[in-house]
Amino acid sequence: MDIERKKTGRGECIVTGIVGTKKRRVRKLSKSSHMPKVLVLGTFHMGPTTDMFRAELDNLLSAKRQQEIQEVVARLKEFNPTKVAVEIEKKKNGAINEKYRHYLEGNYELEVNEVYQLGFRVAADLHHEELYCIDWMEQGASKRSAGEVYEWAKANQPELFNTIYGWLNQNNPAKLADSYKSILEMYRNCNEQVAVKQHHYTNINMARIKSGEEYVGMDWLIWWYQRNLIMFSNLADLATSSDERILLIVGGAMLKYFQISWKKADYSIWS
Repeated sequence: MDIERKKTGRGECIVTGIVGTKKRRVRKLSKSSHMPKVLVLGTFHMGPTTDMFRAELDNLLSAKRQQEIQEVVARLKEFNPTKVAVEIEKKKNGAINEKYRHYLEGNYELEVNEVYQLGFRVAADLHHEELYCIDWMEQGASKRSAGEVYEWAKANQPELFNTIYGWLNQNNPAKLADSYKSILEMYRNCNEQVAVKQHHYTNINMARIKSGEEYVGMDWLIWWYQRNLIMFSNLADLATSSDERILLIVGGAMLKYFQISWKKADYSIWS
């Protein structure tokens, strides 16, 4: 497993793409360092989603794809997480864990979704009693949808539109049209720093979509960061001891935000 450690204050975030084959220089922690750790896996969404840009995937329930998914699960287990956090609304925590209990009993066939295909398997193999949902999807501060901002920019700021969205229209990290990619290879692509930074660039530059003092991009972007901050807060609640090793499975578009958040966070929140 290829891991990049970000040490900060009283806490440590282990930020990754699991999965890389390239060697990176890793800073060694002092023997006295004893703090919660978080492994962030940026993911494409395996199942149906309302996202504007979706991975183009074949049958993930085929024997070959299931073997590939198990390979990713095995690598995630090397981190030996004490908790698994997933990108599902916190209010659905009970329903998700009811499914998880059925899965443990052998009475639930895993749906095509990274929460189930990866999260349930990792948690079950490591004998976890539950998973932890940390997402939030309420209306909040949102005044427009991401799709509305996209269409407005396309019609009113075409040059900026191409600068912000062009790469997304051309480069789906999980696209299979040109050549076959294993699930592990897809995750490598999703967690490559170039892709991670590009997602962050897209989000930041949506603030430039506007007309005079009509801040069109901000009508959605303010909600995006509201959501991310709430997820960060919910994730932080899970670090109840210095021995925690939390695996977070979250959409690749959020990966850079969590890297920055953990790097800058005040780790006095750990208790």
